[in-house]
Amino acid sequence: MSLENTGRVCDGEHPSVVLADIRNRPEISARVIVFANEKGGVGKSTLAFHTSIALARAGHKILAIDLDKRQRSFDRALENREATARSLGVTLPTPKHLVLSHQSGAMLMQEIARSGQGCDTIIIDVAGHDSPIARRAIALADKLVTPVNPNFVDLDSVAKFNVGTMKMTGAGSFADLVMQLREERIANGYQPTDWMLIKNRVRRAEKVQLERFNAAIAQLPEKLGLRVTSGLAERVAYRELFLFGLTHADCRDLPGMAGMSVRSSTGITRLIDEMGLLETADDSIPPLVQSRKPARSMKRYRQSLRTYIGATKKVPTHA
Repeated sequence: MSLENTGRVCDGEHPSVVLADIRNRPEISARVIVFANEKGGVGKSTLAFHTSIALARAGHKILAIDLDKRQRSFDRALENREATARSLGVTLPTPKHLVLSHQSGAMLMQEIARSGQGCDTIIIDVAGHDSPIARRAIALADKLVTPVNPNFVDLDSVAKFNVGTMKMTGAGSFADLVMQLREERIANGYQPTDWMLIKNRVRRAEKVQLERFNAAIAQLPEKLGLRVTSGLAERVAYRELFLFGLTHADCRDLPGMAGMSVRSSTGITRLIDEMGLLETADDSIPPLVQSRKPARSMKRYRQSLRTYIGATKKVPTHA
């Protein structure tokens, strides 16, 4: 039985009000990818960052918007990427990025129109709570990405389950909101949102818990009309490289890092493929260019990267 029509009206603004606000703004030509979940700490910013960099490296023109003006994790990672590029004297494919300081639908659409000129993709990272601006971002989404850690506490905002039978008993508050905004979006002539649930920080050692979790979320595509991706394993390096504004794919290109042993990030590559994001990629992106002699801080960067990633060979420390 599908839960598409729950009969419940989400608290706060009615979805029709949200869509009316969007409909009265200029149309967005770029595709919009939104990372959202009302549960915090599930990896929204990290995944938004990796997605934006993967697309930028593939030649897409990206505008990255951080709606969490307090934490600014997504935007800070991109600032750190620019700082790393300056310190190492290289060019790194980097999206345009901004933090939406004035949280209104009008300002969001204005920034997309102003800063997103020439961009083919808008990536929006939503703070981990319900708000008027979060609802507008979700309503704008061509693709909505909802990360969850593989436990039932984090899944609670998406779905409720009977603890005895593990059968789904209803949609969570976030899922209710998404479904009603999606229905209103369709009613206003927009394409339905492609909603994806991503298992994040999967620990294969927790076999019993993971089996129960997988059995539970297998019910969600039919009940909620979403897609479940294969998920990402727990990798400390995802979060540590985030501090430098780097991804695994960047590390092999960095000058003076030939001695580093960096495991390939097959999980991110698979995720991007499952999300269906690279079908229009521009293969003509130029290779990374060393634009000048690196700053003295390169020695510290290389040492830090070796600490966080791990090296099988000694890395030269001279610039």
